Amino acid sequence: MKTKKQTISKSQYLKGIQCPKALWYYRYRRDLAPEISESLQFIFDIGHEVGELAQKYFKGGIEIKEEYYEIDKAIKSTQKAVRQGAKIIFEATASSRDGVYSRIDILKKVRGSDRWDMIEVKSSTSVKEYHIDDMAVQKYAFTNAGYKIRKSILMHLNRHYERFGELDLKELFDLEDCTKVVNNKMDNVVENVKDLIKVVNKRKEPAVDIGAHCTSPFSCDYMAHCWAHIPDYSVYNIFSGKKLIGLLSENILNISDIPDNFKATDRQQIEINSQKNKRIYKDTKKIKEFLNSLKYPLYYLDYETINPAIPLFDNTSPYRQIPFQFSLHIQKKKGGKLKHIEFLHTGQDDPRPALINSLLKNCGEKGSVVVYNKGFESRINYMLGRDFPRFYGKLKEINNRMVDIMTPFKTRFLYHPKMEGSASLKNVLPAFVPRMGYDKLEIQDGGTASILYFSCIKNMVSEEDKIKIYKDLSDYCKQDTLAEVKLLEVLYRNG
Repeated sequence: MKTKKQTISKSQYLKGIQCPKALWYYRYRRDLAPEISESLQFIFDIGHEVGELAQKYFKGGIEIKEEYYEIDKAIKSTQKAVRQGAKIIFEATASSRDGVYSRIDILKKVRGSDRWDMIEVKSSTSVKEYHIDDMAVQKYAFTNAGYKIRKSILMHLNRHYERFGELDLKELFDLEDCTKVVNNKMDNVVENVKDLIKVVNKRKEPAVDIGAHCTSPFSCDYMAHCWAHIPDYSVYNIFSGKKLIGLLSENILNISDIPDNFKATDRQQIEINSQKNKRIYKDTKKIKEFLNSLKYPLYYLDYETINPAIPLFDNTSPYRQIPFQFSLHIQKKKGGKLKHIEFLHTGQDDPRPALINSLLKNCGEKGSVVVYNKGFESRINYMLGRDFPRFYGKLKEINNRMVDIMTPFKTRFLYHPKMEGSASLKNVLPAFVPRMGYDKLEIQDGGTASILYFSCIKNMVSEEDKIKIYKDLSDYCKQDTLAEVKLLEVLYRNG
């Protein structure tokens, strides 16, 4: 019995041009794929929300409603809609003769002709290179199915749009004509399709080494499998480019195996020596200089934010960072008692006005404002000042008082081998304060905090669940500023 020739979808094509082995695993080794994470599902949900709004942008469209796996039915429904004179078709589906099938978000008839414009909707705020690959394979499928395509258009969010009142869909979206760059890709699509069809029709996995393609443009689902032979902390964490290639050519993966005479920067050498000797590195002089920059009383500050793709509040834009919570530990003198103050907005209105008032009330006018990763907190304050000009001066003063406790760890004034090359709070804290981790908290990272808060204000969870989530958010944010306190104590002990 003759084996049925395999076909590939648009998403499988994109997976395959990033790595043919990933495509093969997707088809034949589903057991290797991880479960969809909460953060990834959130990204999918954003895409669906943006897609629904894009359909409202175009009035009078017909939607092809078959499930994603009902390809043949969707193709026939699309053909039927065309025969019946539909001018706008959502989720139109077509397949090329060699087995590449694709849906297009919006297929729009060119007035007075038999041609069509293809409009692909993305939740980004600009055109990315992989979007062009996306549209190119769509055009390949449709043109080979007999559709006459005039333009390839990317419909994405307008980063400059600011909401006031009801959403203005005509302003929320930008439509960019990508026809020329898509057409320039078509020869590549033809060759790629030939190669990828061969991949999915073979029972043997292709031989592809690990490399930069494993994370670009997306982190591959199968990295845990393909990278299983690589130590969690390896030469990949320290080097890149020619230096990395040189080490790999000598089959050196472990940092402990790096030759003593290998050329490295001062920072890289600190990491290497610390890992080899299992010893903490410290520059006492630099640590003291940092500590001398502090002025009491200290205000240990941390924000939690959401950045919704679709603006929720007036005077916000797509993906604008909206702080909804802060934790503040206040310490009047070195080693003194701590006073904790927190703000968590639990209403569905804009949290920023109340947050600003609480912050200015409790953050004093003198003393250092201690944060971990100054770039984030200072940017939030700057944006708050820009959006609420009457507070600009006082928020700027807080920024002027800001001291980044991340600096000594990032610059390697103090470095622990358990940091494994990262100055992230989630790496630094357990290295120096092992009994104070995040593993016992219900919320363990800012991404989860953002998703859960968003689910509350969008009424996606019950009132009972909201109460628990708000408690967990409070515990998490408080842990971040308490971590800053403990790390400053570490610096004092080593300075």
